[in-house]
Amino acid sequence: MNNKEITAEWARKTAETKLSAAAEKQLNFCLDEIKKAVNENKMNVGVYIYVMPACLNELIKRGFEVKSHEDQRDGTWTTISW
Repeated sequence: MNNKEITAEWARKTAETKLSAAAEKQLNFCLDEIKKAVNENKMNVGVYIYVMPACLNELIKRGFEVKSHEDQRDGTWTTISW
């Protein structure tokens, strides 16, 4: 890719869709937590992290409902439902 092909639209789209190493690690963590919850017959799981946009998009693409929560006292957590 030459420099003339690099645009703000390309950068935004690439950053939102490509899983970085950190986002992939986070996705694997979320999937492991989902497996644990399923083994306990649960229909959702809470993870105490802020889910990166690329990880969030991948979870949504796989059919999960993802809600982020923030509380001044409790911090940030995310609920993943199926």
